[in-house]
Amino acid sequence: MAGPLWRTAAFVQRHRTGLLVGSCAGLFGAQILHHLFPDPVIRWLYQYWPQGQPALLSPKLRRLFQEVLQDIGVPSDHCYEAFTTFTFQPVSAGFPRLPAGAVVGIPASFLSIPMISTDHPVVVHGQRVDWKSPEGTRLRDALTLSHSAQKFALAREVVYLESGAAALQALPAPACLAGTWALSVGTKYALGLYGGPMNLRAAFNLVAAVAGFVAYAFSTDSLTHALEAWLDRRTASLSAAYSQGGVEFYEKVLSGNLALRSLLGRPGEKLYTPSGNIIPRHWFRVKHLPYTTRRDSVLQMWRATLNPGRS
Repeated sequence: MAGPLWRTAAFVQRHRTGLLVGSCAGLFGAQILHHLFPDPVIRWLYQYWPQGQPALLSPKLRRLFQEVLQDIGVPSDHCYEAFTTFTFQPVSAGFPRLPAGAVVGIPASFLSIPMISTDHPVVVHGQRVDWKSPEGTRLRDALTLSHSAQKFALAREVVYLESGAAALQALPAPACLAGTWALSVGTKYALGLYGGPMNLRAAFNLVAAVAGFVAYAFSTDSLTHALEAWLDRRTASLSAAYSQGGVEFYEKVLSGNLALRSLLGRPGEKLYTPSGNIIPRHWFRVKHLPYTTRRDSVLQMWRATLNPGRS
């Protein structure tokens, strides 16, 4: 066993720079690949298929999307494609400035029909929604958004795509890997561990890997929080109607989560808090801003537009 282990260690030592560059490039590419080729990937994952056929984008949703693009002032040479999704919130991916363009998935529930009709089956977390129950009625009401709320939800995705933030979000992983490698090698040289037992270096590498993962988790979560807050502020600043729509959108998201919490029973209590926020899956990570925080931020901006002298 020692022979292959030593040969592997020697190979890594001899080609460590090339392996580091390849690993960093691979991490970056893996996170940004679906943005470079968004149409087949995102459409395949989220396309709404009623009665076994992909749903075409309705004229109403197409007009809604064009309104949002005009409100934001998207240049005519930026490439966008919209399609209908089964999700409750819009999805997006891509770079509109590149030839492959960007895609935006618009929820079928924005039409108010037929996805949230009482006779249409919808399965959430493996359970079929009973639209006639009090919780089902509350969920249906939460999915019924006003024109302003729908525009806010779509505009937030377009602002995200226009900013090119996807490339920024792909940076923490390779940056933390490179930083961990550099600090690990430098520390081992400083402590003289390269002349010591391999077991000691292996233990040190394990500690360095854990520290690197913690740094990655903190940096990527902090970046996501800052980006989400900026997206909300940027979208709400388009007009008073957008800020009002943002408040309604997050209120409906919270109300829908509370309805799901009741519908799902004990599993729902593990997914959503009593306020409607999503419970983090990891005790040391909060990957997204709480919806209550996002609602309060947009609400503050809306009040500022209504009372500019008191902002």
